[in-house]
Amino acid sequence: MIRGNGGNRHSQLLAVMASVVLGTGIGCTAASAQTKEVRFGLPVAAINSGYCMFPAATRLGYFAEEGLSVKINNIAGSTSVVQTVLSGRIDIGAATPEPLFKSNSQGDRLVLVYNYIRHPTGSVAVPADSPIKTLADLRGKKIGAQSLASGNILLTNGLLSKIGLNPATDVSYLSVGVGGQAFQALRSKHVDALVLFDSLYAQMEVMGAKLRYLYGEGQDKLFSTQFLVKPETIEQNPAMIAGFGRAVAKATLFAKENPEACVRMLWQEFPASRIPGMAESEQLANDVAILTKRMEILLPSDKPGQGWGYYEPESITAWINFAMEGGVIDKKIENPDSVYTNRFVPEFNKFDKADVIAKAKAWKP
Repeated sequence: MIRGNGGNRHSQLLAVMASVVLGTGIGCTAASAQTKEVRFGLPVAAINSGYCMFPAATRLGYFAEEGLSVKINNIAGSTSVVQTVLSGRIDIGAATPEPLFKSNSQGDRLVLVYNYIRHPTGSVAVPADSPIKTLADLRGKKIGAQSLASGNILLTNGLLSKIGLNPATDVSYLSVGVGGQAFQALRSKHVDALVLFDSLYAQMEVMGAKLRYLYGEGQDKLFSTQFLVKPETIEQNPAMIAGFGRAVAKATLFAKENPEACVRMLWQEFPASRIPGMAESEQLANDVAILTKRMEILLPSDKPGQGWGYYEPESITAWINFAMEGGVIDKKIENPDSVYTNRFVPEFNKFDKADVIAKAKAWKP
């Protein structure tokens, strides 16, 4: 089920009006131009502060500056995001690479357009005192995932296959959700391990979880959540892709410079992200910690010609090789260039970084 933010249009209008008054550069022409609706899918059942740059891009008017009205949809699991993009129900998806490579190897076409999370986030987590010390110790164990459509299941299957385990018979997966629900499933031994990702684990550690993480060989070379679209979207709506990525890049830089502001904008756009009964100061500290942890793997290279959204061809090859060796795909993708593009990178980086940083530092709650 796709769940969006019903107040998005109203808040975006407020952001546009505020930006004009404060002189953020939208101007009458952009404000009066026709707005394009964009349906965007995040691979989480409930948004958390690790993704606050997306609602911040709305609150700050960055999407509006590009002539976009973005509806954020929460979709549990990367596999479901990929399927929803293929169906045409969303325009841009954020998903881990496993289901995209699997889909492309089976004849469906999707293209990576923005390197968002540039390093691995997914891993196997066990209680700190668990007798499970290595991936090989997962034989015969129950593993909890956000949903059975989670891309982290495909990643874990690939890692297990590389060490000789058969994911179909040697482990079993259960849907345990996120947050307190996942924590309770692990604490009560309903599952022996979890396959989630960094910001969700950070949430659980805030709740008191003591976790130990297991990684597989070569996993450190694999990027994580990416923006993907259908090929026809690239040809029919290039300005939309360029504008969306540029707005997210600006909001991410803003979040780096002022994480508290980004978290508060998340709360404004998604009031359900506030935890009932928790003091504002306590949740703010926790959410800022989660965002700060995530920010470490969002920032781009400062090499000339790279920057926000850029893909290194070697990383694409590493992922395809891993997917093949780990059994994520059973048919090799012969042309790695067919699964990604750096076409929009110059546009993603075409903004005044000093101006974004100055506004972030000047922001007041």
